[in-house]
Amino acid sequence: MATAPAVASPLNLFIQQCLQFKPSLSQLDTQASASTQAVQFEQLTLGFNNINDRLNYYRDLAQDNQRESILMCQLHLADELQAMLNSPNLTKLISKLDNDEPTYAKLSLRLATLKATQLDINLKSQLHNAQATIRRNLQSQHLSMVFNQSGCELPQPINSATAEIKSKETLDMSNVETNERNKKDFDISLAKYLILQPDEQCRKSAWIAYQTRAKEKNKTPLAAVKTIKMASNAAKPSIYSAQYYDSNLTSTQITRFLNSQTNNINVAPWNIGQHLAKQPHQAYQGTTSALTLIEQSMGVLSDFGVTFDVIKPYAHKLDNNLSSQQTNNVNVTGTDTDTDTESLTLNANQNTTIRVWHNKRLLGELFIHPGEKTATHTIRYPVIGHQFAQVSISYREKIKNRRQALNVIDAIAQAISGLARGSRFYLNNKFGASADHHQLGQHWLSQYIQLRVPHLQASAREQAASVYQQQLRVFRSQLIMQFYSTSHLDTASLHNTFYNSFNSHWYEAADLTYSFNGIANEGIEYYLPLWYQALVNVIIHSRKSSVTARQVFEIFIVNEDNLILSEQLAIILAPPTDISSIIRRTINDGNSKD
Repeated sequence: MATAPAVASPLNLFIQQCLQFKPSLSQLDTQASASTQAVQFEQLTLGFNNINDRLNYYRDLAQDNQRESILMCQLHLADELQAMLNSPNLTKLISKLDNDEPTYAKLSLRLATLKATQLDINLKSQLHNAQATIRRNLQSQHLSMVFNQSGCELPQPINSATAEIKSKETLDMSNVETNERNKKDFDISLAKYLILQPDEQCRKSAWIAYQTRAKEKNKTPLAAVKTIKMASNAAKPSIYSAQYYDSNLTSTQITRFLNSQTNNINVAPWNIGQHLAKQPHQAYQGTTSALTLIEQSMGVLSDFGVTFDVIKPYAHKLDNNLSSQQTNNVNVTGTDTDTDTESLTLNANQNTTIRVWHNKRLLGELFIHPGEKTATHTIRYPVIGHQFAQVSISYREKIKNRRQALNVIDAIAQAISGLARGSRFYLNNKFGASADHHQLGQHWLSQYIQLRVPHLQASAREQAASVYQQQLRVFRSQLIMQFYSTSHLDTASLHNTFYNSFNSHWYEAADLTYSFNGIANEGIEYYLPLWYQALVNVIIHSRKSSVTARQVFEIFIVNEDNLILSEQLAIILAPPTDISSIIRRTINDGNSKD
Protein backbone atom coordinates (compact mmCIF):
# COMPACT_ATOMS: atom_id res chain seq x y z
CA MET A 1 0.00 0.00 0.00
CA ALA A 2 2.97 2.32 0.37
CA THR A 3 3.13 2.81 -3.35
CA ALA A 4 -0.56 3.62 -3.77
CA PRO A 5 -0.07 7.43 -3.91
CA ALA A 6 2.59 7.02 -6.58
CA VAL A 7 0.33 4.79 -8.62
CA ALA A 8 -2.52 7.26 -8.30
CA SER A 9 -0.49 10.33 -9.18
CA PRO A 10 0.98 10.80 -12.67
CA LEU A 11 3.32 13.44 -11.28
CA ASN A 12 4.71 11.06 -8.63
CA LEU A 13 5.28 8.42 -11.29
CA PHE A 14 7.00 10.98 -13.47
CA ILE A 15 9.29 12.10 -10.62
CA GLN A 16 10.34 8.48 -10.03
CA GLN A 17 11.07 8.06 -13.73
CA CYS A 18 13.01 11.31 -13.78
CA LEU A 19 15.22 10.49 -10.80
CA GLN A 20 16.05 7.06 -12.21
CA PHE A 21 16.85 8.30 -15.71
CA LYS A 22 20.53 8.10 -16.72
CA PRO A 23 21.20 9.26 -20.30
CA SER A 24 24.61 8.51 -21.79
CA LEU A 25 26.49 9.14 -25.03
CA SER A 26 28.78 6.15 -24.50
CA GLN A 27 26.98 4.18 -27.22
CA LEU A 28 27.60 6.86 -29.84
CA ASP A 29 29.65 5.36 -32.66
CA THR A 30 32.25 8.08 -33.22
CA GLN A 31 33.67 6.22 -36.23
CA ALA A 32 30.39 6.28 -38.15
CA SER A 33 29.32 8.85 -40.74
CA ALA A 34 27.93 12.23 -39.72
CA SER A 35 24.40 11.23 -40.73
CA THR A 36 24.56 8.01 -38.71
CA GLN A 37 25.94 9.77 -35.64
CA ALA A 38 23.27 12.48 -35.88
CA VAL A 39 20.53 9.82 -35.82
CA GLN A 40 22.22 8.01 -32.94
CA PHE A 41 22.51 11.26 -30.99
CA GLU A 42 18.77 11.90 -31.39
CA GLN A 43 17.97 8.38 -30.20
CA LEU A 44 20.27 8.66 -27.17
CA THR A 45 19.07 12.10 -26.03
CA LEU A 46 15.40 12.19 -27.00
CA GLY A 47 14.25 10.55 -23.78
CA PHE A 48 16.16 13.12 -21.73
CA ASN A 49 14.69 16.00 -23.73
CA ASN A 50 11.15 14.64 -23.37
CA ILE A 51 11.50 14.30 -19.60
CA ASN A 52 12.86 17.84 -19.37
CA ASP A 53 9.94 19.24 -21.39
CA ARG A 54 7.41 17.32 -19.33
CA LEU A 55 9.05 18.67 -16.19
CA ASN A 56 8.45 22.20 -17.48
CA TYR A 57 4.84 21.25 -18.12
CA TYR A 58 4.31 19.80 -14.65
CA ARG A 59 6.06 22.70 -12.95
CA ASP A 60 3.13 24.99 -13.70
CA LEU A 61 0.60 22.37 -12.55
CA ALA A 62 2.27 21.17 -9.36
CA GLN A 63 0.79 21.78 -5.92
CA ASP A 64 2.84 23.40 -3.18
CA ASN A 65 3.56 20.04 -1.54
CA GLN A 66 5.00 18.76 -4.83
CA ARG A 67 7.47 21.61 -5.39
CA GLU A 68 10.31 19.84 -3.59
CA SER A 69 9.95 16.76 -5.81
CA ILE A 70 9.93 18.97 -8.91
CA LEU A 71 13.14 20.65 -7.70
CA MET A 72 14.82 17.28 -7.08
CA CYS A 73 14.02 16.23 -10.65
CA GLN A 74 15.26 19.55 -11.99
CA LEU A 75 18.58 19.24 -10.16
CA HIS A 76 19.01 15.65 -11.31
CA LEU A 77 18.43 16.60 -14.95
CA ALA A 78 20.88 19.49 -14.62
CA ASP A 79 23.55 17.08 -13.40
CA GLU A 80 22.84 14.63 -16.22
CA LEU A 81 22.96 17.40 -18.82
CA GLN A 82 26.30 18.59 -17.50
CA ALA A 83 27.65 15.04 -17.73
CA MET A 84 26.54 14.73 -21.37
CA LEU A 85 28.00 18.12 -22.29
CA ASN A 86 31.32 17.07 -20.78
CA SER A 87 31.31 13.75 -22.64
CA PRO A 88 34.33 13.27 -24.95
CA ASN A 89 31.96 11.68 -27.47
CA LEU A 90 30.02 14.93 -27.75
CA THR A 91 33.19 16.84 -28.56
CA LYS A 92 33.98 14.31 -31.28
CA LEU A 93 30.43 14.52 -32.62
CA ILE A 94 30.57 18.32 -32.86
CA SER A 95 33.82 18.13 -34.81
CA LYS A 96 32.46 15.43 -37.13
CA LEU A 97 29.25 17.32 -37.90
CA ASP A 98 31.04 20.64 -38.37
CA ASN A 99 33.03 19.25 -41.29
CA ASP A 100 30.03 17.81 -43.09
CA GLU A 101 27.17 19.20 -45.21
CA PRO A 102 25.26 22.35 -44.09
CA THR A 103 22.45 20.45 -42.34
CA TYR A 104 24.91 18.80 -39.96
CA ALA A 105 27.20 21.81 -39.71
CA LYS A 106 24.26 23.84 -38.36
CA LEU A 107 23.51 21.13 -35.81
CA SER A 108 27.17 21.18 -34.81
CA LEU A 109 26.95 24.91 -34.21
CA ARG A 110 23.86 24.47 -32.07
CA LEU A 111 25.57 21.79 -29.97
CA ALA A 112 28.77 23.81 -29.63
CA THR A 113 26.78 26.84 -28.47
CA LEU A 114 24.87 24.77 -25.92
CA LYS A 115 28.08 23.23 -24.63
CA ALA A 116 29.95 26.54 -24.36
CA THR A 117 27.19 28.61 -22.76
CA GLN A 118 25.91 26.07 -20.26
CA LEU A 119 26.55 27.41 -16.77
CA ASP A 120 27.79 25.07 -14.06
CA ILE A 121 25.33 24.34 -11.28
CA ASN A 122 26.85 26.87 -8.87
CA LEU A 123 26.82 29.77 -11.32
CA LYS A 124 23.33 28.85 -12.47
CA SER A 125 22.16 28.85 -8.86
CA GLN A 126 23.76 32.26 -8.29
CA LEU A 127 22.10 33.64 -11.40
CA HIS A 128 18.65 32.34 -10.48
CA ASN A 129 18.99 33.60 -6.91
CA ALA A 130 19.98 37.07 -8.11
CA GLN A 131 17.10 37.18 -10.59
CA ALA A 132 14.66 36.01 -7.92
CA THR A 133 15.92 38.69 -5.52
CA ILE A 134 15.36 41.40 -8.13
CA ARG A 135 11.88 40.06 -8.83
CA ARG A 136 10.97 40.05 -5.11
CA ASN A 137 12.30 43.56 -4.62
CA LEU A 138 10.18 44.83 -7.50
CA GLN A 139 7.07 43.00 -6.37
CA SER A 140 7.27 44.59 -2.90
CA GLN A 141 3.78 43.79 -1.73
CA HIS A 142 3.76 46.41 1.05
CA LEU A 143 3.58 49.85 -0.52
CA SER A 144 1.97 53.21 0.14
CA MET A 145 2.38 56.69 -1.28
CA VAL A 146 3.63 59.24 1.23
CA PHE A 147 4.24 62.97 0.57
CA ASN A 148 6.16 65.60 2.46
CA GLN A 149 4.74 68.41 0.35
CA SER A 150 1.08 69.18 0.79
CA GLY A 151 0.78 70.57 -2.74
CA CYS A 152 0.78 67.08 -4.24
CA GLU A 153 -2.00 65.66 -2.10
CA LEU A 154 -5.39 65.07 -3.61
CA PRO A 155 -8.43 66.39 -1.71
CA GLN A 156 -9.64 62.85 -0.98
CA PRO A 157 -7.74 59.56 -0.69
CA ILE A 158 -8.14 57.63 -3.93
CA ASN A 159 -9.15 54.47 -2.13
CA SER A 160 -8.76 54.30 1.60
CA ALA A 161 -9.01 50.53 1.50
CA THR A 162 -6.06 50.07 -0.82
CA ALA A 163 -3.60 52.91 -0.39
CA GLU A 164 -2.95 56.16 1.40
CA ILE A 165 -1.97 59.49 -0.10
CA LYS A 166 -1.18 61.73 2.81
CA SER A 167 1.29 64.23 4.14
CA LYS A 168 4.04 62.70 6.22
CA GLU A 169 7.69 63.28 6.92
CA THR A 170 9.59 60.99 4.60
CA LEU A 171 12.35 60.82 1.99
CA ASP A 172 12.26 62.69 -1.31
CA MET A 173 8.74 63.82 -2.23
CA SER A 174 6.99 60.48 -2.81
CA ASN A 175 9.24 57.72 -1.68
CA VAL A 176 7.60 54.35 -1.36
CA GLU A 177 7.52 52.88 2.12
CA THR A 178 6.23 49.57 3.45
CA ASN A 179 2.87 48.84 5.04
CA GLU A 180 0.21 46.12 4.87
CA ARG A 181 -1.03 46.87 1.36
CA ASN A 182 -1.37 44.62 -1.64
CA LYS A 183 0.81 45.62 -4.60
CA LYS A 184 -1.89 45.08 -7.19
CA ASP A 185 -4.23 47.42 -5.35
CA PHE A 186 -1.39 49.89 -4.96
CA ASP A 187 -0.69 49.84 -8.70
CA ILE A 188 -4.35 50.65 -9.33
CA SER A 189 -4.20 53.44 -6.76
CA LEU A 190 -1.06 54.92 -8.31
CA ALA A 191 -2.61 54.77 -11.78
CA LYS A 192 -5.68 56.61 -10.50
CA TYR A 193 -3.48 59.21 -8.83
CA LEU A 194 -1.61 59.87 -12.08
CA ILE A 195 -4.93 60.35 -13.86
CA LEU A 196 -6.51 62.59 -11.22
CA GLN A 197 -3.50 64.71 -10.23
CA PRO A 198 -3.63 67.98 -12.24
CA ASP A 199 -0.04 69.03 -11.41
CA GLU A 200 2.46 67.45 -13.82
CA GLN A 201 5.42 67.88 -11.46
CA CYS A 202 3.56 65.92 -8.79
CA ARG A 203 2.75 63.18 -11.28
CA LYS A 204 6.37 63.05 -12.39
CA SER A 205 7.67 62.82 -8.82
CA ALA A 206 5.24 60.02 -7.94
CA TRP A 207 6.05 58.04 -11.10
CA ILE A 208 9.82 58.39 -10.65
CA ALA A 209 9.61 57.38 -6.99
CA TYR A 210 7.77 54.22 -7.99
CA GLN A 211 10.30 53.39 -10.72
CA THR A 212 13.22 53.82 -8.30
CA ARG A 213 11.60 52.05 -5.33
CA ALA A 214 14.03 49.11 -5.52
CA LYS A 215 17.13 50.96 -6.77
CA GLU A 216 19.35 50.43 -3.73
CA LYS A 217 18.18 46.86 -3.12
CA ASN A 218 18.69 45.80 -6.73
CA LYS A 219 22.17 47.23 -7.32
CA THR A 220 24.04 44.24 -5.90
CA PRO A 221 21.98 41.38 -7.42
CA LEU A 222 21.87 43.14 -10.82
CA ALA A 223 25.66 43.51 -10.79
CA ALA A 224 25.89 39.76 -10.11
CA VAL A 225 23.56 39.01 -13.03
CA LYS A 226 25.68 41.17 -15.32
CA THR A 227 28.91 39.43 -14.30
CA ILE A 228 27.48 35.95 -14.91
CA LYS A 229 25.77 36.82 -18.21
CA MET A 230 28.86 38.52 -19.60
CA ALA A 231 31.01 35.54 -18.65
CA SER A 232 28.56 33.26 -20.44
CA ASN A 233 28.66 35.42 -23.58
CA ALA A 234 32.45 35.46 -23.54
CA ALA A 235 32.43 31.65 -23.53
CA LYS A 236 30.65 31.37 -26.85
CA PRO A 237 32.59 29.20 -29.30
CA SER A 238 34.95 30.66 -31.88
CA ILE A 239 32.86 29.06 -34.63
CA TYR A 240 30.40 31.89 -34.06
CA SER A 241 32.21 33.50 -36.97
CA ALA A 242 31.41 30.49 -39.10
CA GLN A 243 29.27 30.48 -42.21
CA TYR A 244 26.16 29.24 -40.44
CA TYR A 245 26.23 31.55 -37.45
CA ASP A 246 23.02 33.55 -37.46
CA SER A 247 22.16 34.57 -33.92
CA ASN A 248 21.30 37.96 -32.46
CA LEU A 249 22.33 41.11 -34.25
CA THR A 250 25.71 42.53 -33.38
CA SER A 251 25.73 45.28 -30.75
CA THR A 252 26.27 47.86 -33.50
CA GLN A 253 23.33 46.51 -35.49
CA ILE A 254 21.10 46.42 -32.40
CA THR A 255 21.95 50.04 -31.63
CA ARG A 256 21.27 51.05 -35.22
CA PHE A 257 17.96 49.18 -35.20
CA LEU A 258 16.84 50.68 -31.87
CA ASN A 259 17.77 54.16 -33.07
CA SER A 260 15.61 53.57 -36.14
CA GLN A 261 12.71 52.63 -33.88
CA THR A 262 13.05 55.67 -31.62
CA ASN A 263 10.08 57.95 -32.24
CA ASN A 264 9.14 60.94 -30.13
CA ILE A 265 5.59 60.10 -29.05
CA ASN A 266 5.32 63.43 -27.18
CA VAL A 267 3.81 61.79 -24.08
CA ALA A 268 5.78 61.38 -20.84
CA PRO A 269 5.29 58.14 -18.90
CA TRP A 270 3.78 60.05 -15.99
CA ASN A 271 1.26 61.63 -18.38
CA ILE A 272 0.23 58.48 -20.25
CA GLY A 273 -2.78 57.84 -17.98
CA GLN A 274 -4.32 61.24 -18.64
CA HIS A 275 -3.44 60.97 -22.34
CA LEU A 276 -5.22 57.63 -22.67
CA ALA A 277 -8.23 58.85 -20.72
CA LYS A 278 -8.76 61.53 -23.37
CA GLN A 279 -8.65 59.07 -26.28
CA PRO A 280 -11.88 57.72 -27.75
CA HIS A 281 -12.45 54.09 -26.94
CA GLN A 282 -14.77 51.60 -28.56
CA ALA A 283 -15.77 48.56 -26.55
CA TYR A 284 -14.57 45.18 -27.80
CA GLN A 285 -16.96 43.96 -30.51
CA GLY A 286 -15.58 40.46 -31.12
CA THR A 287 -16.79 37.11 -29.85
CA THR A 288 -16.89 36.64 -26.09
CA SER A 289 -16.42 32.88 -26.40
CA ALA A 290 -12.82 31.66 -26.36
CA LEU A 291 -13.89 28.42 -28.06
CA THR A 292 -15.49 30.35 -30.91
CA LEU A 293 -12.30 32.35 -31.36
CA ILE A 294 -10.25 29.15 -31.34
CA GLU A 295 -12.51 27.71 -34.04
CA GLN A 296 -12.17 30.91 -36.11
CA SER A 297 -8.39 30.78 -35.78
CA MET A 298 -8.29 27.14 -36.80
CA GLY A 299 -10.37 28.02 -39.84
CA VAL A 300 -7.72 30.53 -40.90
CA LEU A 301 -5.06 27.82 -40.61
CA SER A 302 -6.63 25.98 -43.53
CA ASP A 303 -4.84 28.59 -45.69
CA PHE A 304 -1.65 26.65 -44.98
CA GLY A 305 -3.02 23.14 -45.34
CA VAL A 306 -3.40 22.66 -41.58
CA THR A 307 -6.42 20.48 -40.71
CA PHE A 308 -7.84 18.89 -37.57
CA ASP A 309 -9.56 15.71 -36.37
CA VAL A 310 -11.35 15.60 -33.02
CA ILE A 311 -10.52 12.38 -31.20
CA LYS A 312 -13.48 10.71 -29.51
CA PRO A 313 -13.09 11.00 -25.73
CA TYR A 314 -13.78 7.29 -25.18
CA ALA A 315 -11.08 6.34 -27.69
CA HIS A 316 -8.32 8.52 -26.24
CA LYS A 317 -5.67 6.39 -24.56
CA LEU A 318 -2.96 7.32 -22.11
CA ASP A 319 -0.12 5.53 -23.87
CA ASN A 320 0.50 8.17 -26.58
CA ASN A 321 -0.04 5.52 -29.28
CA LEU A 322 -1.33 7.84 -31.95
CA SER A 323 -1.90 5.19 -34.57
CA SER A 324 -4.32 3.23 -32.36
CA GLN A 325 -6.60 6.15 -31.54
CA GLN A 326 -9.86 6.48 -33.40
CA THR A 327 -10.97 9.88 -34.63
CA ASN A 328 -14.31 11.57 -34.90
CA ASN A 329 -14.70 12.44 -38.57
CA VAL A 330 -17.59 14.82 -37.97
CA ASN A 331 -17.17 18.61 -38.12
CA VAL A 332 -13.67 18.56 -39.60
CA THR A 333 -12.33 20.66 -42.45
CA GLY A 334 -10.10 19.42 -45.19
CA THR A 335 -8.75 16.11 -43.93
CA ASP A 336 -8.55 13.01 -46.07
CA THR A 337 -11.31 11.37 -44.01
CA ASP A 338 -15.03 11.24 -44.85
CA THR A 339 -16.94 14.22 -43.49
CA ASP A 340 -20.24 15.92 -44.15
CA THR A 341 -19.45 19.28 -42.49
CA GLU A 342 -17.26 22.26 -43.24
CA SER A 343 -16.13 23.51 -39.84
CA LEU A 344 -14.54 22.27 -36.67
CA THR A 345 -16.87 22.50 -33.66
CA LEU A 346 -15.59 22.32 -30.09
CA ASN A 347 -17.69 21.64 -27.01
CA ALA A 348 -17.68 24.06 -24.09
CA ASN A 349 -16.69 22.93 -20.56
CA GLN A 350 -15.00 19.86 -21.97
CA ASN A 351 -11.45 18.70 -22.51
CA THR A 352 -10.84 18.13 -26.20
CA THR A 353 -8.08 16.19 -27.90
CA ILE A 354 -7.41 17.13 -31.51
CA ARG A 355 -5.18 15.42 -34.01
CA VAL A 356 -3.39 18.01 -36.15
CA TRP A 357 -2.28 17.51 -39.77
CA HIS A 358 -0.31 19.56 -42.26
CA ASN A 359 -0.60 18.63 -45.91
CA LYS A 360 -1.81 15.18 -44.74
CA ARG A 361 1.31 14.79 -42.56
CA LEU A 362 0.44 13.99 -38.95
CA LEU A 363 1.95 16.62 -36.65
CA GLY A 364 0.68 15.37 -33.31
CA GLU A 365 -1.96 16.02 -30.68
CA LEU A 366 -3.41 19.26 -29.37
CA PHE A 367 -5.12 19.16 -25.96
CA ILE A 368 -7.59 22.02 -25.40
CA HIS A 369 -9.23 22.56 -22.02
CA PRO A 370 -10.74 25.40 -19.96
CA GLY A 371 -8.58 26.88 -17.21
CA GLU A 372 -7.93 29.92 -15.06
CA LYS A 373 -5.72 31.55 -17.69
CA THR A 374 -4.93 31.30 -21.37
CA ALA A 375 -1.59 29.56 -21.90
CA THR A 376 0.24 27.11 -24.16
CA HIS A 377 2.53 24.31 -23.01
CA THR A 378 4.58 22.13 -25.34
CA ILE A 379 4.58 18.71 -23.70
CA ARG A 380 6.62 17.03 -26.41
CA TYR A 381 8.37 18.53 -29.43
CA PRO A 382 8.15 16.84 -32.84
CA VAL A 383 11.19 15.15 -34.33
CA ILE A 384 10.73 13.88 -37.87
CA GLY A 385 11.32 10.13 -37.97
CA HIS A 386 11.23 9.78 -34.18
CA GLN A 387 8.08 11.20 -32.56
CA PHE A 388 4.98 13.34 -32.99
CA ALA A 389 4.32 16.43 -30.90
CA GLN A 390 1.95 17.06 -28.01
CA VAL A 391 0.80 20.57 -27.08
CA SER A 392 -1.69 21.75 -24.47
CA ILE A 393 -3.78 24.94 -24.58
CA SER A 394 -5.72 26.16 -21.57
CA TYR A 395 -8.16 29.01 -22.05
CA ARG A 396 -10.39 31.34 -20.08
CA GLU A 397 -13.87 30.64 -21.36
CA LYS A 398 -15.09 34.24 -21.53
CA ILE A 399 -13.31 36.97 -23.50
CA LYS A 400 -13.92 40.45 -22.10
CA ASN A 401 -11.62 42.62 -24.20
CA ARG A 402 -9.32 42.73 -27.21
CA ARG A 403 -6.22 41.91 -25.18
CA GLN A 404 -7.74 38.63 -24.00
CA ALA A 405 -8.75 37.81 -27.58
CA LEU A 406 -5.19 38.41 -28.78
CA ASN A 407 -3.93 36.14 -26.00
CA VAL A 408 -6.07 33.30 -27.39
CA ILE A 409 -4.73 33.87 -30.91
CA ASP A 410 -1.15 34.00 -29.60
CA ALA A 411 -1.76 30.68 -27.84
CA ILE A 412 -3.00 29.08 -31.07
CA ALA A 413 -0.04 30.48 -33.04
CA GLN A 414 2.41 29.18 -30.45
CA ALA A 415 0.79 25.75 -30.41
CA ILE A 416 0.71 25.33 -34.20
CA SER A 417 4.26 26.64 -34.54
CA GLY A 418 5.42 24.03 -32.03
CA LEU A 419 3.49 21.22 -33.68
CA ALA A 420 4.55 22.00 -37.26
CA ARG A 421 8.33 22.15 -36.86
CA GLY A 422 9.81 19.95 -39.58
CA SER A 423 13.41 19.25 -38.58
CA ARG A 424 14.92 15.85 -37.93
CA PHE A 425 16.72 17.31 -34.93
CA TYR A 426 15.12 18.09 -31.58
CA LEU A 427 17.36 21.09 -30.87
CA ASN A 428 16.34 22.76 -34.11
CA ASN A 429 12.66 22.20 -33.45
CA LYS A 430 12.81 23.56 -29.92
CA PHE A 431 15.35 26.37 -30.31
CA GLY A 432 15.31 26.96 -34.05
CA ALA A 433 17.90 26.53 -36.75
CA SER A 434 18.21 30.30 -36.84
CA ALA A 435 19.31 30.69 -33.24
CA ASP A 436 17.28 33.40 -31.52
CA HIS A 437 14.96 33.97 -34.47
CA HIS A 438 12.99 30.74 -34.09
CA GLN A 439 9.97 32.61 -32.69
CA LEU A 440 9.69 34.81 -35.77
CA GLY A 441 7.35 32.37 -37.52
CA GLN A 442 5.09 32.26 -34.47
CA HIS A 443 4.85 36.07 -34.40
CA TRP A 444 4.09 36.16 -38.13
CA LEU A 445 1.39 33.49 -37.77
CA SER A 446 -0.27 35.33 -34.90
CA GLN A 447 -0.33 38.54 -36.93
CA TYR A 448 -1.69 36.67 -39.96
CA ILE A 449 -4.59 35.25 -37.93
CA GLN A 450 -5.32 38.59 -36.26
CA LEU A 451 -5.73 40.26 -39.64
CA ARG A 452 -8.35 37.66 -40.67
CA VAL A 453 -10.47 37.36 -37.54
CA PRO A 454 -13.33 39.92 -37.45
CA HIS A 455 -13.72 42.73 -34.92
CA LEU A 456 -10.13 42.85 -33.66
CA GLN A 457 -9.36 46.41 -34.72
CA ALA A 458 -7.71 48.44 -31.97
CA SER A 459 -9.49 51.55 -30.70
CA ALA A 460 -7.71 54.90 -30.64
CA ARG A 461 -6.97 54.40 -26.95
CA GLU A 462 -5.56 50.92 -27.51
CA GLN A 463 -3.41 52.19 -30.37
CA ALA A 464 -2.04 55.00 -28.19
CA ALA A 465 -1.29 52.52 -25.40
CA SER A 466 0.49 50.22 -27.85
CA VAL A 467 2.62 53.06 -29.21
CA TYR A 468 3.63 54.01 -25.67
CA GLN A 469 4.45 50.42 -24.65
CA GLN A 470 6.56 49.95 -27.76
CA GLN A 471 8.51 53.16 -27.20
CA LEU A 472 9.08 52.26 -23.55
CA ARG A 473 10.52 48.90 -24.66
CA VAL A 474 12.75 50.68 -27.18
CA PHE A 475 14.13 52.94 -24.45
CA ARG A 476 14.60 50.07 -22.00
CA SER A 477 16.39 48.09 -24.72
CA GLN A 478 18.75 51.00 -25.33
CA LEU A 479 19.41 51.23 -21.61
CA ILE A 480 20.12 47.48 -21.46
CA MET A 481 22.58 47.75 -24.32
CA GLN A 482 24.54 50.36 -22.39
CA PHE A 483 24.31 48.41 -19.14
CA TYR A 484 25.82 45.23 -20.57
CA SER A 485 28.33 46.81 -22.96
CA THR A 486 29.91 49.47 -20.73
CA SER A 487 31.28 49.64 -17.21
CA HIS A 488 29.33 52.81 -16.40
CA LEU A 489 26.08 54.17 -17.77
CA ASP A 490 26.26 57.42 -19.71
CA THR A 491 23.58 59.37 -17.88
CA ALA A 492 23.70 62.30 -20.30
CA SER A 493 23.10 60.16 -23.38
CA LEU A 494 20.31 58.22 -21.66
CA HIS A 495 18.64 61.50 -20.72
CA ASN A 496 18.81 62.57 -24.36
CA THR A 497 17.42 59.22 -25.48
CA PHE A 498 14.58 59.52 -22.99
CA TYR A 499 13.82 63.05 -24.20
CA ASN A 500 13.87 61.91 -27.83
CA SER A 501 11.36 59.20 -26.96
CA PHE A 502 8.91 61.05 -24.72
CA ASN A 503 9.62 64.76 -25.26
CA SER A 504 10.21 65.20 -21.52
CA HIS A 505 13.28 65.62 -19.35
CA TRP A 506 14.38 63.05 -16.81
CA TYR A 507 18.05 63.65 -16.11
CA GLU A 508 18.32 60.49 -14.00
CA ALA A 509 16.72 58.27 -16.64
CA ALA A 510 19.53 55.76 -16.02
CA ASP A 511 17.72 54.90 -12.76
CA LEU A 512 15.17 53.01 -14.83
CA THR A 513 17.83 50.26 -14.85
CA TYR A 514 16.50 49.03 -11.52
CA SER A 515 12.79 49.17 -12.31
CA PHE A 516 12.02 46.08 -14.47
CA ASN A 517 12.77 42.36 -14.53
CA GLY A 518 13.68 42.22 -18.21
CA ILE A 519 17.16 43.63 -17.68
CA ALA A 520 18.01 40.65 -15.47
CA ASN A 521 15.98 37.91 -17.17
CA GLU A 522 16.13 38.54 -20.93
CA GLY A 523 19.19 40.78 -20.77
CA ILE A 524 20.31 42.01 -24.18
CA GLU A 525 17.63 39.84 -25.83
CA TYR A 526 14.96 42.14 -24.38
CA TYR A 527 14.88 43.92 -27.76
CA LEU A 528 13.88 40.77 -29.66
CA PRO A 529 10.07 41.31 -29.65
CA LEU A 530 10.69 44.68 -31.32
CA TRP A 531 12.91 43.00 -33.93
CA TYR A 532 10.36 40.23 -34.51
CA GLN A 533 7.56 42.74 -35.04
CA ALA A 534 9.68 44.80 -37.40
CA LEU A 535 10.58 41.71 -39.45
CA VAL A 536 6.95 40.56 -39.50
CA ASN A 537 5.90 43.94 -40.88
CA VAL A 538 8.60 43.76 -43.56
CA ILE A 539 7.50 40.23 -44.52
CA ILE A 540 3.82 41.22 -44.68
CA HIS A 541 4.35 44.41 -46.70
CA SER A 542 7.45 43.67 -48.78
CA ARG A 543 7.53 39.97 -49.60
CA LYS A 544 7.91 39.01 -53.24
CA SER A 545 4.64 38.93 -55.14
CA SER A 546 5.47 35.39 -56.21
CA VAL A 547 5.72 34.18 -52.58
CA THR A 548 2.44 32.98 -51.07
CA ALA A 549 1.42 32.97 -47.42
CA ARG A 550 1.58 29.17 -47.47
CA GLN A 551 5.22 29.37 -48.57
CA VAL A 552 5.98 31.78 -45.73
CA PHE A 553 4.45 29.23 -43.34
CA GLU A 554 6.60 26.47 -44.83
CA ILE A 555 9.79 28.53 -44.64
CA PHE A 556 9.48 30.19 -41.24
CA ILE A 557 7.50 27.62 -39.25
CA VAL A 558 7.97 24.17 -40.78
CA ASN A 559 11.50 24.98 -41.99
CA GLU A 560 12.22 21.42 -43.05
CA ASP A 561 15.54 22.48 -44.61
CA ASN A 562 16.79 24.11 -41.37
CA LEU A 563 17.29 27.48 -43.04
CA ILE A 564 18.81 30.28 -41.00
CA LEU A 565 17.30 33.76 -41.04
CA SER A 566 19.45 35.16 -43.85
CA GLU A 567 18.54 32.19 -46.06
CA GLN A 568 14.84 32.55 -45.23
CA LEU A 569 14.78 36.28 -45.99
CA ALA A 570 16.62 35.74 -49.27
CA ILE A 571 13.71 33.55 -50.42
CA ILE A 572 10.89 35.73 -49.09
CA LEU A 573 12.16 39.23 -49.96
CA ALA A 574 13.63 40.88 -53.01
CA PRO A 575 17.31 41.83 -52.64
CA PRO A 576 19.13 43.29 -50.86
CA THR A 577 18.41 41.22 -47.75
CA ASP A 578 21.48 41.87 -45.62
CA ILE A 579 20.81 43.04 -42.06
CA SER A 580 21.64 46.69 -42.75
CA SER A 581 19.16 46.75 -45.63
CA ILE A 582 16.51 45.01 -43.52
CA ILE A 583 16.94 47.62 -40.78
CA ARG A 584 16.40 50.36 -43.37
CA ARG A 585 13.27 48.57 -44.55
CA THR A 586 11.86 48.42 -41.03
CA ILE A 587 11.75 52.23 -41.00
CA ASN A 588 9.42 52.22 -43.99
CA ASP A 589 7.46 49.03 -43.38
CA GLY A 590 7.66 48.80 -39.60
CA ASN A 591 5.29 51.64 -38.93
CA SER A 592 2.44 49.88 -40.72
CA LYS A 593 0.57 47.05 -39.00
CA ASP A 594 -2.62 46.87 -40.96
